[in-house]
Amino acid sequence: MRREKMPKKNSILYPLVTNFKNLLLILVAGFLNAQQTPQALVTKMGRGITLGNVLSAPSEGNWAGAATEQYFIDVANAGFTNVRIPMDFFGTRTTGSTSSFSSSANTNTTVDRSQFQVSAAYLDRLEQVIAWGLNQGLVIVLDFHGATLKSEFIYTFNSSESSYTHPTSAKRAADLAKFYAIWEQISNRFKDYSDDLVFEVINEPYFHISASEMDEINTEVISIVRASGGNNSTRKIVITGGSQNSFRAITSIGNQIINSDNYLIATFHYYLPFSFTKSSDHRYDDNNWGTNQDKNEVDANFQTVADWANQFSPPVAVYLGEFGADNAYGYSYQTGDLHKVTANNSPNGNGYADGGPDLNSRYEYHAYLANAAISRDFSFSAWDAGGEASKSIHLRKDSGLTVYDIDYFCVDSYDPKSTTISTVNETSLWVDDIKDALLGVEKTCNDNVVLKNMDFECGFDNNWSLYRQPNNDDKAVLEDATCSGSFSGVSAAKITVLQSGSIGSVILRNAQISNDGSLNNNRYTFSVYGKGSSPDLTFKMRVKYILNGSQYTGSQEKTLQTSYPQTPYTFSFDVPDGTTEIQFQLLCGEDRGTYYFDNFSATEETLSKKKLSQKINIYPNPVSNKLYIEKDVSVDAVSLYDINGKKIKSWKGQKNEYDLSFLLNGIYFIEIVAKNNLFCTKSIIKG
Repeated sequence: MRREKMPKKNSILYPLVTNFKNLLLILVAGFLNAQQTPQALVTKMGRGITLGNVLSAPSEGNWAGAATEQYFIDVANAGFTNVRIPMDFFGTRTTGSTSSFSSSANTNTTVDRSQFQVSAAYLDRLEQVIAWGLNQGLVIVLDFHGATLKSEFIYTFNSSESSYTHPTSAKRAADLAKFYAIWEQISNRFKDYSDDLVFEVINEPYFHISASEMDEINTEVISIVRASGGNNSTRKIVITGGSQNSFRAITSIGNQIINSDNYLIATFHYYLPFSFTKSSDHRYDDNNWGTNQDKNEVDANFQTVADWANQFSPPVAVYLGEFGADNAYGYSYQTGDLHKVTANNSPNGNGYADGGPDLNSRYEYHAYLANAAISRDFSFSAWDAGGEASKSIHLRKDSGLTVYDIDYFCVDSYDPKSTTISTVNETSLWVDDIKDALLGVEKTCNDNVVLKNMDFECGFDNNWSLYRQPNNDDKAVLEDATCSGSFSGVSAAKITVLQSGSIGSVILRNAQISNDGSLNNNRYTFSVYGKGSSPDLTFKMRVKYILNGSQYTGSQEKTLQTSYPQTPYTFSFDVPDGTTEIQFQLLCGEDRGTYYFDNFSATEETLSKKKLSQKINIYPNPVSNKLYIEKDVSVDAVSLYDINGKKIKSWKGQKNEYDLSFLLNGIYFIEIVAKNNLFCTKSIIKG
């Protein structure tokens, strides 16, 4: 292919050609930017996270660790696509005080905006942080935010605040002049940045600035941004309304604002219900979320926003700028404390509050709101202030923070005032379950082909239900055993039988599994760890299967002790041909008391290999040290697996004696492979 040569640098044509090329690139970039609608950018923004309490603090590092480039690398690698960066330009970061201006009515005057100069160092730092994000391919939202923004500007609009200034006062004119001067300098500083930098006019003017006043502020800032030129002519600007809070604020944006500019994005925040999202605070006490009523409320409120946006042509692009709930159990990732707040049932003093969201409820809240936004074509940014705050997602270890991992200890038996945490996870970057919830990653519930949520870590009643015969709800109660009642993890099934009866009068049932034929001729060995509130409580393991109607097969009675055993209780079931559904059940209820069950498992053996299995005998089982295998077939290999399917050891060739003294007590599986490529699997118990 022929390639045209560039003129030499000393040629008279060189500057003409190069300048033309640069101009062409600028024009193309501008054309492409102009073609990207707000909705197209919102779609690109997708799922995001807020760098909270960093650049909006009075001084960076006051409220959270300083921003690092690694943070943006982590965010992009995780799969997030936008970062909202709150920053506060008031306080000491902008010169020019407005306190000398009169707050009284009818003192309005013209104020020179040039006296208000943003710190060059702060703008430089902001530019550095924004570049870190853009370099990772993230859309960055520059959000005017902060405590001094509130105290020096937003609160001055509220007549109930001591800092109130009359709309016709000189101070109101000066405060507005300062706000607009800051936006002029932001606009000029970043006017040549790509469309992936978004401006957000103001954070949460709710209840302080009226709808009409907010319309005026939005109008002026939009005009300032557009007049600065460069890529700001089509830069996307995020606006909100005044007067009301939460999802209602967005609907108060004046129609004339929406119709005046083609590059606007509307935003709202969502922390409802406060009783749940702030439940680690002593003032609130709702630790659970996830009922149908809870979810219906979110859907109704989000649909209100969608209906408002869709009344315009084209519809308004929407950004859910903030949402979230307190850390599970009120947990502090900085100190390892539970429920630590700044009050002890009073507005003053330090202490511990009893509260904080349930672990699964917090996950469900973030997951549901994230999907509720994305399904309506909103983008979002979840509020995250790092490991030193009440709402943590990214733990920002680059700041030097020691991060304690909540999954490493039993939270409901942990006393933050007396317990020393011995296990520190030095590699953790995220509160992983919340990160996954926001990214739409389905929570792993330790499911099996025939058993769902086997360890209850996805909720004690997720795929599990309690049947009382004859439908007597007063007979027994199913609850979360939490950590203190769990074999492992943070959740287990706790069945309290209040009225004695026959065994089977209370039944813990797993989900009913459909069978397309793939389960036929398989043997399933079910196992479970259990204990009781008193010795000698009994239960049975049973399978219900549909084969020309409901059929049942179960184990002999098994007896619980007051502590979990070293090895689980087991029961095997062969799936007959023609079975359409199966369901695993636990039967109890013969005696009053409390039954605890955790860590179910189900292992599969194909019955077509049954003939091979019958030619092989293993003993003793349970085994202490030496395991013996008697076999009437030629064997190629024997492999040992743990209960999670991880291979521990293999032996090649013919061998009758196997040393298992190195194993910890528990349940394991032996796979025996014969010369004819048939294999069988047998369970063993080490104990």
